[in-house]
Amino acid sequence: MERYAKYIGPIVMTFIVVFFVTGFITWLNVGFSDDFVVRWVKGWLFGWPIAALAVITLAPVGNAITYFIVRKLS
Repeated sequence: MERYAKYIGPIVMTFIVVFFVTGFITWLNVGFSDDFVVRWVKGWLFGWPIAALAVITLAPVGNAITYFIVRKLS
């Protein structure tokens, strides 16, 4: 179970972030229409796995950039 622990944080965070972002973008695009929830859920279902995979695979790059910036600012 511990070998999967490093994936749990990114999965949970992307779940939350993509939930809110797709809801907001859906609202901007269609407003609170009759099919708002269907469109929101569809956008979330497609966006969340992509975001989770991106965060899991690109986290080392993001960490390297962060450390670089912090070193330059220190």
